[in-house]
Amino acid sequence: MHYTLQLKDFQETYKSLTASVKCECVFATELVGGQPAGEDGVRRFVEHQLELTGEEAEQAVRRILGQEIGDRDVTPTGGELQETLTYGINVIRRSERGPWIGNWQIKACLKQAASRLNIFVEQRGSKGNLSEGGVVIPYGDSQQGDHPDHIYLRNGTAEAKTTWKKFSGRVTGPRGSVSIITDTETAPPGTRFSFEYRFLPGRLTAKDVQQVLALSMICGLGSAKSFERGKFRIERAEIDIPEKSK
Repeated sequence: MHYTLQLKDFQETYKSLTASVKCECVFATELVGGQPAGEDGVRRFVEHQLELTGEEAEQAVRRILGQEIGDRDVTPTGGELQETLTYGINVIRRSERGPWIGNWQIKACLKQAASRLNIFVEQRGSKGNLSEGGVVIPYGDSQQGDHPDHIYLRNGTAEAKTTWKKFSGRVTGPRGSVSIITDTETAPPGTRFSFEYRFLPGRLTAKDVQQVLALSMICGLGSAKSFERGKFRIERAEIDIPEKSK
């Protein structure tokens, strides 16, 4: 017997195999960008944070790219401990349609929540069902354009507005003590996003999924999670788990 199949046939087959969770979310604490800035990100920083335009802006961009981003030795004269001061600019990912978070970030958050709940240990095979067999796609107003991996951040029906904040810290590594100062693009509390998560349900119940979603809000998204950034609320969720065939 001969069959001719098209992409839509495979997509419908995948839908019939998987459970679906649709979530409408809002950030409770600010989302902190963690993507090292390229030239476009530095230009946004110069325009919005330093409020420079024209030739002054161009000079600032060249100075930051050529001098300020990188390591500087700040070992005091006669000091024995070498300390390095690291400057950096981090941004939220962005396209011409606005700022977005990657679907892999949301998927990692859900996997982290499931791991903390011991679902992967107690239900054999569930890790593969949720990771290899699962995918996160934009839903609702977060679906802007043709990129299924872009979950766009929204403010009502418009793109989310972002601001800049400075974060500092210190780590110790093989090169000695390193002070880190980073100017980072952030999205404020109240920023909205929506996504759909499809996965192979296995033995997962609706209650299991509810627990994963509840804990994922605490795990959070983005950078600086140790400072309680990136926490979000799921204001509405639709859980659809297909009945197992007899």
